[in-house]
Amino acid sequence: MLQKLTSVSPKSMILVLSIVGLVGPVPATTEAATELWYGQPAKKWTEALPLGNGRLGAMIFGSVPIERLQLNEESLWAGEPLESYPDNFRANLSELQQFVLDGQIEEAHSFGLKNLTQSPTSFRSYEPLADLLIEIPEETSIRDYRRNLDLATGVASVRYESKGVRYTREIFISAVDDVMAIRLSADKQGAVDATIRLTREKDMTVTAVGNHRLRMDGQIVDVAAPAGYDDNPGGSGPGGNHMKFAGRLLVRAAGGSVVADGDSLVASGADEVVILFSAKTDYKVALLNFDRSINPGAEADAILAKVADSSWQQLKSDHIAEHRAMFDRVTLDLGGAETAENPTDKRLNTVKKGGEDPALLALCFQYGRYLLMSSSRGPSQLPANLQGIWNDRMWAPWESDYHLNINLQMNYWPVDVCNLSETIDPLVDWFVPTTERGRMSAKRLYDADGWVVFTATNPFGRVTPSGSTKNSQFDNGVLDPLAGAWMAMTLWRHYEFTGDRQFLSDTAYPVLKGAAEFLLDYLVEDSDGMLLVIPSTSPENSYFHPETGKAVRITKGSTYSTTIVRAVFESVIAGSELLDVDTQFRQQLETAVVLLPPVQVGADGTIQEWVEDYREQNPGHRHISHLIGLHPFSQITQKNSELFAAAAKTIERRLTSGGGHTGWSRAWVINFYARLLDGDAAHEHALMLLRKSTLPNLFDTHPPFQIDGNFGGTAGIAEMLLQSHDGEIHLLPALPKAWPDGSVSGLRARGGFEVSMHWKNGKLVKADVKSILGNPLVIHTPEGNRIEYEKTETGKHYEIEGAEK
Repeated sequence: MLQKLTSVSPKSMILVLSIVGLVGPVPATTEAATELWYGQPAKKWTEALPLGNGRLGAMIFGSVPIERLQLNEESLWAGEPLESYPDNFRANLSELQQFVLDGQIEEAHSFGLKNLTQSPTSFRSYEPLADLLIEIPEETSIRDYRRNLDLATGVASVRYESKGVRYTREIFISAVDDVMAIRLSADKQGAVDATIRLTREKDMTVTAVGNHRLRMDGQIVDVAAPAGYDDNPGGSGPGGNHMKFAGRLLVRAAGGSVVADGDSLVASGADEVVILFSAKTDYKVALLNFDRSINPGAEADAILAKVADSSWQQLKSDHIAEHRAMFDRVTLDLGGAETAENPTDKRLNTVKKGGEDPALLALCFQYGRYLLMSSSRGPSQLPANLQGIWNDRMWAPWESDYHLNINLQMNYWPVDVCNLSETIDPLVDWFVPTTERGRMSAKRLYDADGWVVFTATNPFGRVTPSGSTKNSQFDNGVLDPLAGAWMAMTLWRHYEFTGDRQFLSDTAYPVLKGAAEFLLDYLVEDSDGMLLVIPSTSPENSYFHPETGKAVRITKGSTYSTTIVRAVFESVIAGSELLDVDTQFRQQLETAVVLLPPVQVGADGTIQEWVEDYREQNPGHRHISHLIGLHPFSQITQKNSELFAAAAKTIERRLTSGGGHTGWSRAWVINFYARLLDGDAAHEHALMLLRKSTLPNLFDTHPPFQIDGNFGGTAGIAEMLLQSHDGEIHLLPALPKAWPDGSVSGLRARGGFEVSMHWKNGKLVKADVKSILGNPLVIHTPEGNRIEYEKTETGKHYEIEGAEK
């Protein structure tokens, strides 16, 4: 049955509209399109290949004769819950606000640094769990070596030949069974020998239990400075006996024998060896703390007991079936599949030297989806951090924390558009109790309603300003109490895609309402009657004070701050109307939102970063926070041509001044250009992400490794192919000339739609839009046609045939 077409442009005569099955031709996922492979073992951690089930992570080196699997458990953090509350914060904040209103910016900074900071200024770090070492008798002649990771199955393999025997290692981490499983095999009976052990730098012991099991037990012992190391000069909290953890390992051999040798297990003369491993801590997200009633060793034992007798085939097939059920929802073909015949590192080097490889970009797109699945899904209870879940350092860069002024937001940009809706669950499970904890800080620091969460936080739900020093605590923490509110908009976006009214009612709306309550109390009315965030900042950038000429960061009503306030208020207004609740509060927000200062264009034609047209200290700064209205929000669109043009000029100026030099910043630029409908520029920066900010294992680098650029790059490619941020679906809005032929299937659009497309010679051949919720549908085609359906039928497919045949 054909749905009623209520409006269409004259050009639509070239289109055929009907309800059909899936669009074609969309190729099935193939190994070549979803495989990273290398002709040698990893020599460095950034060459190793990541596995994960959301909770457990491993980096596979593929070495001979000693295989190293560097292990992580998502919740293994040093430290404990810790807040820093300066005395008389509210009264001192009022004085600081007056300094800002009076234009005494240097005085405001000095006063705030002295009176609004408190040691310890930061917190301790995420830590690695252990190394699992598998020692193989040394082989002198290795041939036909291949190390690979199949993204579609979540299985890593190592294969090589030695003395006429073909050896294979297969490794995966199952979300179904919550275990890491390893199989060592050979094509000759009795040829598998291995010594297996667990090691860690400190704070744990390993003992053999019988001849087939290893038991690892530990507790993080933090030693306060100066006796112990502290990466943060402002302090990271007291020492003490903190988080407990445990690992359990089981070795099974077919043929041959397994015996204990001290704290190792030795398998000899086996046809195959299967190693099963799991680990737990005593962290509980509902408490944002340890729970001493949890026995991590007993829990790890229970996990292994459930799979101790399961066959390798059953473990592997169950894992692959569950993994593919998520991964295979989206396919992408950008052409150039023949390059997959070359090792991934050589393909990357070719691009770094100026070459192009559309299939490698498609692989990176799928790699971002894979990494999100692997670091944020059940059985996980925490969101993906700055390194996802993969970290080999006892004190990680930036503590491997949750950074809320772009980084954690970027981690979750691909969730909905890339059809991985459930990967948001661990974020929600942590963020909701953190915002509840944030009510304490809103009241104690600001005497405000609602909740507040600052730029840097952790699994313990830090809700007071944090930074490595007092300067950082003030500049990056105190001056930005809106970071958590920005993060909350991730929940609104999830509702926009899913239409899940229960999620809106029970989760997204209460969190956003709490953010709006705080922001409403925090706003200050200036002499012109405008509502401003005071003090305010633009993350990590400074401007030159027009009178003193000195670089300062503190201001009033930065574009970044005002954009967040507007986004939160508008989402709460919309949510209140949808749920038919909080009429009086909605009216307060409707009154307040019109008193926010508008986005302004400066004398140079760019979007002003601050409420005044100041000169930036660093015009090529990596943060481009004054453009969050362009992306990830949609406050700047083609509907306002002046702001749209100014946004384009803003990015151009940032880039010509040296911007985009970190991985995540470059990834953000891809998204910006996609929103500006400039596919060629978006593509150029996708290539730049590979050329300048991608490591041999395709991890993004800041430097050092930081996973947000992987996720931002994936989201950017999706944004080039499909946009739905203005209530209408735009097909191929930023398709570059470099991708003349291709196809994509399974992307999601706001309003509850799933979209698949096939294009040729840069023009749409066919698109299929599946209605998930039965909502009205408006589609814009690349040819400029607008197609509108007053209603759609749930589960039905709407086919659009383009100009190209």
